[in-house]
Amino acid sequence: MKNFQGVLKELEYSFENVEFYQELFYKTEVDINKIKTPDDLEQIPFTSKIDYRRSFPKGTLAKGFNLSHPMIASHRSSGSTGERLTTLEIGMHLLDRAISCAQINPSINNAFHKVGRKIARYAAPNCSDVECANPNSSIEDRILPDQTLVLPVYHDLLTTTEQMLDRTLEEINEYQPDLFYVDPTHFAFLLRHYKKRGLTPPNIPVMVAYTGATDCARRQIAEFYDMNSMYGELLSSTEFGWVAMECNHGHLHANDDSFFFEYVDVEFESPLENTFKELCISSIDQGASPHIRYRTGDVASVTEGPCDCGSDRVRFVMEGKFSQFLVKDGRPFISPQQVDKMIGGPAWLDLYQLEQVKDTEFLLKIIANDSYQQGDEAYFIEQLTDIYNTNLKVDVSFVDYIASERSGKYQFVRGLNNNV
Repeated sequence: MKNFQGVLKELEYSFENVEFYQELFYKTEVDINKIKTPDDLEQIPFTSKIDYRRSFPKGTLAKGFNLSHPMIASHRSSGSTGERLTTLEIGMHLLDRAISCAQINPSINNAFHKVGRKIARYAAPNCSDVECANPNSSIEDRILPDQTLVLPVYHDLLTTTEQMLDRTLEEINEYQPDLFYVDPTHFAFLLRHYKKRGLTPPNIPVMVAYTGATDCARRQIAEFYDMNSMYGELLSSTEFGWVAMECNHGHLHANDDSFFFEYVDVEFESPLENTFKELCISSIDQGASPHIRYRTGDVASVTEGPCDCGSDRVRFVMEGKFSQFLVKDGRPFISPQQVDKMIGGPAWLDLYQLEQVKDTEFLLKIIANDSYQQGDEAYFIEQLTDIYNTNLKVDVSFVDYIASERSGKYQFVRGLNNNV
């Protein structure tokens, strides 16, 4: 397994320098000197967000680091799965991880490395992790030291006014960015406004992150951008930074030059074809906040074999978090990604949200455009009913507004365990 030697060094470093891991290894009687093969790693307990929340900051920081250390970068999660998580890491480590990750996508890589490059970020204010994300601040107050402009948007996306949207278009035109770094749902919303105004966005690479891109969002982005050369999806996290990047052939590749990955079996089966695994990540660069066998809660379908792009990095499809799965008989049953593939990206659909309220009861909210014809949504309900193999109650409502989550992110599938 790639980078196994790196994780062995991280084990030794963590045991010598991090209080949490010293206590964990003593309590579980782990002898790191006996870890010789990848299979031996199973002697080490998994870790998770709750461990880092409970032990932060003293227990999770390596010796020599503190909250005000000059080399440290601090990041807070959006809180999409509960309480916000703060992670501290050496800024140069995060940059190195990003550089390694970006290599998989030529257009994004070139824009990211351009001398004096400027980035325009469009996502929920919580995701920008900076005070200047306040949409009512001036453009000067929203330019970060790395020349990223945080564009104005309201926390609840669809409440953003046309006046603010017009201002955003003006700021993009004035700033002339080299790269978009955006939430896909937010960006599709912005592109609908470009279309409404009869304007065209700048032809620069689009890197989407923060939430997964639905087929519906991808279709709307594809109206303006070549998805084979100017687009890439990024998987990133507060804990690790840039974790995986989409190549020009549409495949998400693990950044396994920067991390040690394990793909953990899940304890449920889906009725649809899949290779579900939970992503488990270990850092390998002896930084300020090491993570060993960290369970992310993210479920992926792992793909074997080489990619047409030429990379040997592992490929996977992000299926969603456990809490977001639709359930049957109290167990995870269908992933958000599987739901989205059933709905697809029809021309009549601008935005949707499917919420499971009981085992066999669902709410389907739809924001449609002028291309919609009565009954267009029936194909999806039929597919869902066939998969559940029982009668379902699906209440369909056509709306002009769908609320964002508490985090400001937009979630297109809400399972019964969504807020657990």
